[in-house]
Amino acid sequence: MRAWQRLVGWAARPRRSRAGPHTAFASLSALRERIRQLDEDILRLLAARLETAKAIGRQKKLAGIPLRDWNMERQVLDRAAAQAQQLGLPGPTVRAIMQTLIAAARVEQERTSFSTYRGTAESILIIGGHGRMGRWFADFFSNQGHRVSVYDPAARSAEAGNGPAAVFSLAEGLSETSFALIAVPLPVVADVIDELTRLGYGGTICDIASLKSHLKPALQRARAAGLALTSIHPMFGPGARTLSDQVICVCDCGDAEATRRVEAFFADTAATLVRLSLDEHDRIISYVLGLSHLTNIVLAKVLMESGRTFDQLNRVGSTTFHSQMATTGTVIREDPELYYAIQRLNPFSTDLLSAFQRELATVADWIRNDDRAAFVAMMRAARRWMADDDAG
Repeated sequence: MRAWQRLVGWAARPRRSRAGPHTAFASLSALRERIRQLDEDILRLLAARLETAKAIGRQKKLAGIPLRDWNMERQVLDRAAAQAQQLGLPGPTVRAIMQTLIAAARVEQERTSFSTYRGTAESILIIGGHGRMGRWFADFFSNQGHRVSVYDPAARSAEAGNGPAAVFSLAEGLSETSFALIAVPLPVVADVIDELTRLGYGGTICDIASLKSHLKPALQRARAAGLALTSIHPMFGPGARTLSDQVICVCDCGDAEATRRVEAFFADTAATLVRLSLDEHDRIISYVLGLSHLTNIVLAKVLMESGRTFDQLNRVGSTTFHSQMATTGTVIREDPELYYAIQRLNPFSTDLLSAFQRELATVADWIRNDDRAAFVAMMRAARRWMADDDAG
């Protein structure tokens, strides 16, 4: 009998029995009751683990240790793998469970110890605050102790009573705030900046637009009028529960104090801040967002035009297919207007589209012309580029 079977006591190998159906049903009920008791024990242990993780988070914060300790996580996973082998448990399953527990611990540690703000509390107006990212930032700022209000004329009236206080006039909302965050759809960000310039807003302005270059004329007009403003791009969506492993691009717009002020919001979080110029940001984003979005959109279109239903393809899909479709699913479920704007408004999209078409044609030629050497060489070169050349 395996060690884990001895531990639970009830999980011995099935025995043949001449007992009738009523006896079998009684045994099944008893086993299910045992499962229920074990589930309760597991949940109690999980609660204890999370409480201990929060205590560790407080100690990390006091000691100045980063939230994520890769070496310690690896030790936890290695230890779990060794114990799984001793207990006769499936290694991949145990690893997945431990990774989930580690991620949950990070969320709790960040929530209780790594999302603090040591500066003076701000009075913040979120323009577009009823959108998904607007709501995310409203929660983030509120948890830090800031006074948050939202202005969003596009919101339905039913939404106005939810969350932070809503204001129904931009001028009124600005008059009582020291910081304005612009979280409106990409095509109208410049219009909002121009409106803030017209109103002569005296606080700090920050947009969270996914693209920056097309904002430069409005930003320059605002700077010429003496407004304080900067720009960030959160490289995550509104579903993010933690800033651990998350990146925020920071684009200085010529006002170092405004940039310092917005960076202070994230100084005691686990987010990684990356400074980029406006043009450098958009060039990188053309690959990081534009190309990844484009690849999955084209994949979805090719599959739709195949004449097969998704279910027909999915039933025989390989591991790679299922992984790719999981990624494609996250793309096609996003706001199509936003994704079109990311492609259309980026000044570097034309170069990207040309490169995409050129490289697709090159690979297609290798296959048509039976150029095995070129195909293999490219894959090996890509592996080296990703620092994963384990095939020699």
